[in-house]
Amino acid sequence: MTLTRLQLATILGSFAIYEGWGVIKASNASWRRIGLPVSLGVCLFGTFGPLPLRAAQSPAQPEEKAPATQVSTDADEQSALDEAFRSAENNPQILIKKLEAFLARFPNSSRREVVLRTICNYALRANAPDVAVQYGQMLLEKAPDDPQLLNLLIEALGRQNDPASRTRAIDYSSRLIAIAESQRDRAAAMGTSKNTPQQWAEHIATLYAQRAGLYRDSGDLDKAFADDEKSYAIYPTARVAEQLGDAELKKGDSARALEYYLTAFVFPERSPDPVHRQEIRRKLGSVYLAQHHSEQGFGDLVLSRYDALVPLLAERFSGSQPQNPGRHDPFEFVLERVDGTPLPLADFRGKVMAIDFWATWCGPCRLQGKLFEQVAQSFRADPNAAFLSLNADQDRGGVPAFLRQEGWTLPTAYAQGLDRLLLVSQLPAVIIFDRQGRIVYREEGVDPGSFTQELSKHLRETLQESEGRRQKAVGSRQ
Repeated sequence: MTLTRLQLATILGSFAIYEGWGVIKASNASWRRIGLPVSLGVCLFGTFGPLPLRAAQSPAQPEEKAPATQVSTDADEQSALDEAFRSAENNPQILIKKLEAFLARFPNSSRREVVLRTICNYALRANAPDVAVQYGQMLLEKAPDDPQLLNLLIEALGRQNDPASRTRAIDYSSRLIAIAESQRDRAAAMGTSKNTPQQWAEHIATLYAQRAGLYRDSGDLDKAFADDEKSYAIYPTARVAEQLGDAELKKGDSARALEYYLTAFVFPERSPDPVHRQEIRRKLGSVYLAQHHSEQGFGDLVLSRYDALVPLLAERFSGSQPQNPGRHDPFEFVLERVDGTPLPLADFRGKVMAIDFWATWCGPCRLQGKLFEQVAQSFRADPNAAFLSLNADQDRGGVPAFLRQEGWTLPTAYAQGLDRLLLVSQLPAVIIFDRQGRIVYREEGVDPGSFTQELSKHLRETLQESEGRRQKAVGSRQ
């Protein structure tokens, strides 16, 4: 069915602006997730005439009748965008190609910047960082200090994981730090800041920690250590404490490493990652045992540090913390099953994997969960197909009882930041990865009349395409 102009504005508005990790998190107030794309889309397109994304509107001019040729061009562009979204059938790879064709056909389109940003965001959603970098660089030429674009490019370059990409990501990360510190100082001088000093500290400390990670990946450990120290001094976190402990241990200073590991282990977290916490416990115990030759006194030391630290940090914790920090590849995530055991997504590499994102408070999620199970049952004999059910609740307390009530049987775990990485903005949502780890289908919201048919169709197509590619590769080697 052809999209209306308002529907298209809504879709483009949803993905036209990249917000880094500031993606709207699933919550009970689902109307906010629906309202933002609609209003943003309408703002971008207005009456569907030329409206720049970043520039402020010029003063009102007397109305002039638009030339017939311009109306025709706008109609052609609208028709082409309608067709791009319709024919892509929720496959981000196809949609990117369609939007590229749109830009080639309408190189001077007033919608060009919006379409470029849409391609960038769909590229990240499709796990195609090279495409996001290509078009993000084009946008950055006109807006070199746009924090949203810099964040997008850092994320995309980080996924490419090569020396040249890391060097560029470090440069963009340095720009972000300079921009944030300048904004903080200017707002403080003018008395116009909407952020508290603690919010500024957290933001800037996060940027230093981000650059430290890039330096670490590039092998420049001294600069990584310096940035981690700056981050920790501005706004201490468990993650940075652990990184400093690792660095001190490499330097041979086990006493300082013990101090940092101890802080990292007892650091209060709103949404703890039990698998990662166990790793910190292993490091801490190993260093303590090397120093004291037994664990005598270890428990007292841990309790003492906890009692000293918690009162200093209690005011911070009013929301949820990101989990699986620093991981940009979905298949590097380690999730926690509902029974508490780890679920490494690396186990699913090389398979066609379908993921259902849901929450207990989400009414349509109950329906999609049952339909998702039906589709999974129809593919149970195919060893190359995998199905996961991931819960996005902030409060996990009611999840086990919910699952018992619904009777779902598929492997179930907590999303733990994967929904953020994949930019899931509405629930329920379903995503399909092909055997190369690319996203080839995604759908947010559920249409009960077509869900099982559409999901089954895309799974069959992906499995057949993957098998054909495998057979072709085998034939080329023979």
